[in-house]
Amino acid sequence: MINYTVSISNAAAHLIDVRLDVAQPDPEGQVLRLPNWIPGSYMIRDFSRNIVSVMASQGVEPITLTKLDKSTWQAPPGLTSLSVEYRIYAWDLSVRSAHVDNTHAFFNGTSIFLCVQGQDQEAQQVRFERPVHEAAQLFQLATTLKAIDTDTDGYGLYQAQNYDELIDHPVEQGTFKRLHFDACGIPHEIILTGACHFDEQRVIDDLTRICEHEIRFFGEPAPVDRYLFMVMVVGEGYGGLEHRASTALMITRENLPVIGESATSDLYLNFLGLCSHEYFHTWNVKRIKPARFVPFELNQESYTELLWFFEGMTSYYDDLVLVRAGLIDEERYLQLVANTLTRIQRGPGRLTQTVTASSFDAWHKFYKQDENSPNAIVSYYAKGALIALCLDALLRKHSQDEVTLDTLMRKLWDRWLESGKGLEEDEPQKLASQLLGQDLSGFFNRVLYTTDELPVAEALLSLGIKLDWRARNSATDTGNVTRSGAQNADASDQSKAAVDAKATVQPWLGANFDDAPGGVKLLQVFSGGSAEKAGMAAGDILIAMNGLSVNKADVANHLARHANLGEISIHFFRLGQLHNAQLALEPAPEDTSMLEIVDSDRLKQWLSGGRKEA
Repeated sequence: MINYTVSISNAAAHLIDVRLDVAQPDPEGQVLRLPNWIPGSYMIRDFSRNIVSVMASQGVEPITLTKLDKSTWQAPPGLTSLSVEYRIYAWDLSVRSAHVDNTHAFFNGTSIFLCVQGQDQEAQQVRFERPVHEAAQLFQLATTLKAIDTDTDGYGLYQAQNYDELIDHPVEQGTFKRLHFDACGIPHEIILTGACHFDEQRVIDDLTRICEHEIRFFGEPAPVDRYLFMVMVVGEGYGGLEHRASTALMITRENLPVIGESATSDLYLNFLGLCSHEYFHTWNVKRIKPARFVPFELNQESYTELLWFFEGMTSYYDDLVLVRAGLIDEERYLQLVANTLTRIQRGPGRLTQTVTASSFDAWHKFYKQDENSPNAIVSYYAKGALIALCLDALLRKHSQDEVTLDTLMRKLWDRWLESGKGLEEDEPQKLASQLLGQDLSGFFNRVLYTTDELPVAEALLSLGIKLDWRARNSATDTGNVTRSGAQNADASDQSKAAVDAKATVQPWLGANFDDAPGGVKLLQVFSGGSAEKAGMAAGDILIAMNGLSVNKADVANHLARHANLGEISIHFFRLGQLHNAQLALEPAPEDTSMLEIVDSDRLKQWLSGGRKEA
């Protein structure tokens, strides 16, 4: 058995101390390695760069480890025991790494546990000691590792069956808020670190509905004995990372519901969608996973084209679960679909990169985005979700609702329960064709391996929704939803604005920008847009339009006021040098989605998850 001891003696310096004891080291020279990436986040993060010091011994005798590469060490041959003490700097406030101070401690196993090569399938034990500072006397420890011998606050001895399990249970220590609920008989907890005041019962009720729906979707019993939502509440930040029996989340206080408010704010809806997404991963990616991830090779990139499936399908279901669980209505859900459609349509990268290439190149493109990324890449999350929608519609249409995407997901789960094997790169496509009894290779070749526009309009129409496109009417406009036959006088303000925007299209700069001293800074310049044609680039500081000073709020007004001129003069700084150019006042592209409900019965059939009665 491999044994670790984790202690924190200097939280103010953000340091974690780890002792590793190997009773039977490899006689040829034990190799130790720290992962270079964490499953679920496809980027080399070089966690070993945070190792401050390493010392090794056999009993009381010091020994020297030989460093083989940036994250690998080897002990001398012939040892009868091996102890390694190392110190880790932990000051990365994210869901991916480790963060320690006097208020709390959070860490993932990939950041702190050296892997004992050749013994990674052995049982692994870890003892967590209470941090050594006054505030820590009130700390509790939360993790989904199996407790062996712990005190009432959670400190003590834990065990994992192997190294892969050890690193898949993050740990939080602190004076966090703890909420409890059961879903389909499985204990669930929510811990929230950071000051927050919110409607706790509403969060419990809403997450219960999400979790119970997803458990029943795949079929009881759930694949976990208990589940933990680990929530870091911060002033600024957002994200999540899935684990086999827990998820680490980062949100702002505004993402939590206000006491006494019954409406669901957009920010709270984002939180529910994030929880739904990460919980769905309990099945789809933590268990059903690419064959190329079995086993994980955490010292180097593991390339797969299947992230369109694992993240795209999960992104499709995360919001769909919310409407099926009764947390939002049809129109609120369709607004989320409209947002995704608009997001993809506004990215020129959809015409440059296929969704499978986006998955394969995630390591150095999607996770390392720069100012040109909108022109060069497409999101396998968002486009994958639209592919899932198209596939669901296709299966329903050609089977008269007997076969749906739900059918495919449940079949894949049954397959995993039987074999535990990972999915080959073309396996979802083959199974979909098999279930339908038709060759779907033409569909999959188009949506996965070309940059052709997705057949999403046809798919939505078969589900009772008409899709049209218009120009945006403001910087925050991401689309709208209406019902067939609704009068403009009764429509929402957003729908009225959409009608006006369709009739009168205003000029568009062709860039994303933000306020900067003296003007606005261009963050991203879109291919083929007016800013690019005028010679502007990301990083430029636009200071004047038609001789008038400009700030972020002024840009749209300047463009609209001078629309009849055809072009205007602009002045901007690049690298401290002033430039002037002519900016063509071109109409904004029709890249904003308009969804119209034209068949309410068909829509209900889809959103309820129902199949046609035999």
